[in-house]
Amino acid sequence: MKYLSRILAAALLCAVLMLGMHACKTPTDNLDLIVNTSALAKSPVLVRLVNANASSTTSIPNNVAVSISGPGAGLVQVDGGGTNFTASNGILPLSLTKSANVSPGNPVTFTLYVAVNGFAPTSKTITLTSNDVSTVVLPLVEYAHPVDGTAATVKTNAISAGTTSAINVNTTASGSTTEASSISIPAGTELQDANGAVISSSQLKTSVVYFGTTNTNAYSAFPGGFDATNAIGPNGQKLTAGGSFVTAGLMSINMVAGNTEVKHFSKPVTVRMQINQNLVNPQTHQKVKTGDIIPIWSLNEKTGQWTYEGTSAVAQDEGGKLVTTFQITHLSAWSANWYGSVCSSPLTINLRIPNISQPVTGDYQIALVTANNQPVNTLNLNEVKDGYTTTVTGVPAGMGDLKVIVYSRSNGELKEIGETAAFSACEQGSVNVTLNIVSVPSYIKTNIKITARCTNKQVVAYPSAWLTIKDVTTGTTTSVYMADGLASSNLIDGHSYSINTVYSGKTYNSAAFKLDKSSGVTIPEVDGLSGTTSYSSATNTIDVDATFMLTDCN
Repeated sequence: MKYLSRILAAALLCAVLMLGMHACKTPTDNLDLIVNTSALAKSPVLVRLVNANASSTTSIPNNVAVSISGPGAGLVQVDGGGTNFTASNGILPLSLTKSANVSPGNPVTFTLYVAVNGFAPTSKTITLTSNDVSTVVLPLVEYAHPVDGTAATVKTNAISAGTTSAINVNTTASGSTTEASSISIPAGTELQDANGAVISSSQLKTSVVYFGTTNTNAYSAFPGGFDATNAIGPNGQKLTAGGSFVTAGLMSINMVAGNTEVKHFSKPVTVRMQINQNLVNPQTHQKVKTGDIIPIWSLNEKTGQWTYEGTSAVAQDEGGKLVTTFQITHLSAWSANWYGSVCSSPLTINLRIPNISQPVTGDYQIALVTANNQPVNTLNLNEVKDGYTTTVTGVPAGMGDLKVIVYSRSNGELKEIGETAAFSACEQGSVNVTLNIVSVPSYIKTNIKITARCTNKQVVAYPSAWLTIKDVTTGTTTSVYMADGLASSNLIDGHSYSINTVYSGKTYNSAAFKLDKSSGVTIPEVDGLSGTTSYSSATNTIDVDATFMLTDCN
């Protein structure tokens, strides 16, 4: 509320002075001061936290603290102003402050870090290059119900005054996760905190998630993503040219001795990951084999910083599986990743939807992937339409031919709806991808107007914020950005909807209501958001007029 408070104070002062000149006895009587808020924010970003396993019944907690770091962190705010970075019901609406001057030549980069009890921690580095609206989805992997393509384990071991006996922690192959992994701590190893001090405790809890290379939804939840912009290379310097990773596997490892996080070991600890034998080495363009060399990287999940740690030669284990083995002395996520530099020119992606002229709302992802379907760059959309065009920068070079795959997302799960043939990304310049959308509902354009009224002053604010619209009939969700209280979306007559918005750190919800163009509808509130709907036959549009109350406009 900081920015709104300053504007309200200035507006009240001006109103008092102006009305005073006209000799009004009570200058603010029967006067609503109107405050538009779009000038207070730039580059709106909607962050959504979801359970990576769409089949799990475990929900993300109602309030999750999110930490933001990196060079651009000081320019990041929540909608409505302020730095209360708490995801409410899995939603965190962010934007840049009005002082940000973002452009391709002056990007703003920051990192999100999320740690939720029962889930592996994760991070995501975001780079904004324009004032365009964007969305980010952060899938979280649950230890008890990991997503296909991953394997998880949580193990407790007795230790003596912070010193271990020999400890082995393993994840096993099962279902869609065809590879196993292990961590071996030698006897006599001292467990140390972030400052290198020995942790005097009698119990060690180890939580591990192994991320394999066989499943799209596991890729989507990959900690840190595949963008190598925030990475320290072999020479100890940042990879200023950027680039992308192609992974052979990742281990998210978290240990707690007593109540203290373990960050260092007095002896080297051995990490072993089996490798999918169908994985294609992006440098040789052949299936990975014994003797192939893979760079090893650590990921500081709290800052999103990747650091080159060395290499590992692919070997064969006792069961005939391909395996990479390396030693670690500090704790973070560890990954075997090939690295590709950036093409000199961007790639333009054009969507084609035959026989459908109107936009199709929903939750979509455009992914640039290797010929082995491993993502190297992704973009989230709230609608797709015939003729939509986007330009992808940071296209990796030296990774062989690439493809574009488009997915629809439902309850966190990705399903493919379009794919190109493999092409040479650095030479292609532009590519068309045809989406398999056979039919769409009969949409009605719905214009939404939201007003925020102050309970302690005669002030009306037209908020700039995200609206999450849930189709209760189908269970699908879409998000639209509202500028100065106005937004529009294609909705379906006869379906039931609910509306949610998060503004200045507080959540406002309506109850479910049936959209009905034949009669006006009253929208009941659940958490302060209510309104009415009306239909115009002349324009075939439905207008939603809703209000929520700001309890403090000081």
